[in-house]
Amino acid sequence: MSETNFDVAAFTYAHRGLWGGDIPENSLRAFEAAAREGVGCELDVRVTADGKLVVFHDATLQRMCGRPERVDALSFHDLRKVRLPDGSVPPTLEEALEAMAGLPVLVEMKIDRIPDSQDRNRTGIPALIGAMRFSSAPAAVMSFDEPTIWRLENQIVDRPIGMLIDADEPNDEGAAIMKAIRADQTQCTFLGPHLSILPHVAEQFPHLPRVTWTVRDLPQLSTARAHGAAPIFEGFSAALAKSFANTI
Repeated sequence: MSETNFDVAAFTYAHRGLWGGDIPENSLRAFEAAAREGVGCELDVRVTADGKLVVFHDATLQRMCGRPERVDALSFHDLRKVRLPDGSVPPTLEEALEAMAGLPVLVEMKIDRIPDSQDRNRTGIPALIGAMRFSSAPAAVMSFDEPTIWRLENQIVDRPIGMLIDADEPNDEGAAIMKAIRADQTQCTFLGPHLSILPHVAEQFPHLPRVTWTVRDLPQLSTARAHGAAPIFEGFSAALAKSFANTI
């Protein structure tokens, strides 16, 4: 598979790679394991203090590496001295895509508030745009952050670009669907709703491909497939995640 523009809904994705046991999430070993099993993956990218992209989920290193620093407060050089639980380093996006060996990847751009500020750190967007322009890997980009998606839509061509949509916040009923409406109006090519709102999104936006998260058991997998969404799964085998598509 070599085309960069692909149908995101046609695949199955391991959440942060195929991790578990001694294989950490978002590690090269997790991506290599997903590739061996023939499934795509979802991964998270963050920006370092000097504008480089690394694959890491949390804003800080505490949970995965036992250190309190924020990822965006460290230089790329310093971050490469940090170790995941298996002794490996947090990979770059390029390394992760290479490990996936041509299987599809959903790249989530993490955007957080700057400490002691109402602004968000979007300094990684140019690096992501550059990475996507120069890569031939089948990778889609997505984010919860609407300004990020709007900018990516204007700068990245011939790749799927999707809006991630969480469930409604308390006292904010309808916010999720309104976000989906805005995404549709700005010509996002796919939606990534939380599993809890997938039925509503599928009903109102049948023309847009869908991925959904995070699928952790067979009933949830059934829900995803029944509403035409590719599952972002964890906690069970890739073979089961793939084969279950044929049982719905």
